[in-house]
Amino acid sequence: MPEQAGYILVKVLPLSTFENLLKLMGVVARPLLLLGATLVIVLAYAGASILLIRVAGRRAIPALTVLVAVVIALLALLAQSPGDSLAAMALEVLLLAAVVPVTDWLLRRLSEPAAENVERRILLRNLFFGAVGLAVVGVGFVDVRRFITALAMKEGSRADTEITSVADFYVVSKNLGGDPVLDGSSWRLVLPTRSLTYGELLALPSRRLELTLECISNDVGGTLISNGLWQGPRVSDVLALTSVPENAVWMLMESADGYTESFRLSELTDDHLLATQLNGSALTSQHGYPARFIFPGHYGMKQPKWVTRIRFSSTDQPGYWENNGWDERAIVKTMSRIDAPADGVALPAGTVRFSGIAFAGARRVTGVELSWDGRRQWQAADLADEFSPYAWRFWHLSASLSAGHYRVEVRARDGQGTLQSPASAPTLPNGADGYHTIVVDIR
Repeated sequence: MPEQAGYILVKVLPLSTFENLLKLMGVVARPLLLLGATLVIVLAYAGASILLIRVAGRRAIPALTVLVAVVIALLALLAQSPGDSLAAMALEVLLLAAVVPVTDWLLRRLSEPAAENVERRILLRNLFFGAVGLAVVGVGFVDVRRFITALAMKEGSRADTEITSVADFYVVSKNLGGDPVLDGSSWRLVLPTRSLTYGELLALPSRRLELTLECISNDVGGTLISNGLWQGPRVSDVLALTSVPENAVWMLMESADGYTESFRLSELTDDHLLATQLNGSALTSQHGYPARFIFPGHYGMKQPKWVTRIRFSSTDQPGYWENNGWDERAIVKTMSRIDAPADGVALPAGTVRFSGIAFAGARRVTGVELSWDGRRQWQAADLADEFSPYAWRFWHLSASLSAGHYRVEVRARDGQGTLQSPASAPTLPNGADGYHTIVVDIR
């Protein structure tokens, strides 16, 4: 229930407020939200119990049971994802609501005079404390796991090598209560006419693709961007194993955590993969094991992890983040970043070497320029050889600078000849805009 309450809070918060909270609290934002929702629920339950006992007297327990059931049902419905089971939700409501009368009955029996039945009281007491102990251990395990997996969200590393190691790859998740951990032996990819086991998916012809993955929440100069070698069957080969309706326009995807996304079938190419590997090894749980989609040219939100189902439709069904106000297309914007020297550094007069990355999704990068005189003049940087049509590109520029205070800006040009936008824009709703800027003091 804390997780569901947290999801509702995320939905009702204005997008700008949600974005600012994420920036302020960083990786602890989600675990703190989960902890805060838990405390609010506990306090609300305690307050409702005291009030009902005073007002309803003997009818307090039935009233509290009904209240708990109604509140849990409303939270479950409001936080419901398309992949959630109504039967599982109903069972959760019944079990949590039943805790109220059962706990009351046990406490009443334990409070009876000792002379009535000592053996029965001892048995009930042991049962009660045993159940409480098991509950505390269970809740503790779940909450600790949730807290740890929520903290597992992390920034990527600065780009000092072409391929980002899996350990340094950025991680972003919607899940307040921890990401799913799936068993490859029991996992199934459900298609309209059949399902695929993990072994059957691995047996399909695979393709390796070097691709830079960037989060739509990546700020100007941010590190929610990493480059990896992805491998898996082509999406088109997977779809060839099932029947695609003639009127189908959209491919609808569902994940084990209730995440949903949609993608136009007409946009699929041989470079769109259902990846099972990253950097030569099976995907880790954080990165979507057993399988995730890789769609060049789009932000990470369009490339679901932990995929469990593919459906088709003649009409679009916006995905999880689109329903929360983010852009439907999520096309990667042209970006560039200065990785060296560090912002605010003091350097001796003479030659200064600037370096960094540029990325434009599927449009490639054809130029990078720097300015340190208020954009009056731009100096062309040298581009390293292209790693892949879908990968970031390294650049560097050596400049002779005399003593002074410099504000250095960088911009990139994509393969269509278009410069990245200089106008500052937040990540919401379709990705950040603006030039990354650092300050250096030359002495």
